[in-house]
Amino acid sequence: MASKSFLDNLTPTQRIAAGAVILIVGAVIAFLRLRQEPQPAPAPQPGDAPQTLANRNVRFGMPADAKHDPASKDAYLIDRPQYVLSYNDSKRIPNWVCWNLNKSDIGDATRAAFKSDPDLPAAFYHVRNDDYALTGFDKGHMCASKDRSATDPDNDITFYLTNVVPQAPNNNQKGWRLLEDHCRKIAEKGNEVYIACGPHGQGGIGSKDAAKHLTIGKAHPIVVPETVWKVVLVLPNKDAVPNAQSQTIAVWMPNDQTVGPDWQKYTVSVATVEQRTGYKFFPLVPDDVAKTIKDRAP
Repeated sequence: MASKSFLDNLTPTQRIAAGAVILIVGAVIAFLRLRQEPQPAPAPQPGDAPQTLANRNVRFGMPADAKHDPASKDAYLIDRPQYVLSYNDSKRIPNWVCWNLNKSDIGDATRAAFKSDPDLPAAFYHVRNDDYALTGFDKGHMCASKDRSATDPDNDITFYLTNVVPQAPNNNQKGWRLLEDHCRKIAEKGNEVYIACGPHGQGGIGSKDAAKHLTIGKAHPIVVPETVWKVVLVLPNKDAVPNAQSQTIAVWMPNDQTVGPDWQKYTVSVATVEQRTGYKFFPLVPDDVAKTIKDRAP
């Protein structure tokens, strides 16, 4: 005859109690095992600060999330020593570009030629020089060529067409260029300059005619922005952290031929650029400091 189990010797009430104990012990064991196993990172929620990189160009964070994943076609992360950018394959221009500028970045490198970005995923369209031919728009640098002129290789990288937007010639060659010069003068005094810039909207006016053009290129249209913007944070040295007195510059400049050399007429607060773009600049700066320097009137 088979021997009785432990439960056979218990009353019905005792069996119920024993079963409950067994369930509780099993649940505790499962919980402890789960805590020991590595868990996936939680998915980012709306309003979360974008992740940053171990890259001096985004020391204080990225304006918005981007991923180095071909599936992220409208926010593809390009992380380089020269700059960090979010590329939009649907628009065929960057969403934003970030870089750090100091006097050691400025030199006399030989100006390179524009070229397709060899590091884009194969499935993306690789913008070419002839996409801009006879359009009335300049190939406008976001990270400026002279901001990476210490060496020829550094300068070459700024001519990848992922770092370019269709820019009205007067915008590119007058107000925008002189703002770039101003930022370099600040850096040449020994300051560390942190810059984010990019396009916004759609529809600009170039030099070919007075019409507003939504795109250039035929087979592979490239979006022409309505506006270009730039946000600048100035610190006295590379170890300094932002405080309520830190200098900022922000501009919101129309992408058309009305732009002259006076870039200061287009200055706005950093908070205004955030509101219009939906980006959060320098998200790793403490909120109380960030609010003070971003709300400051130009």
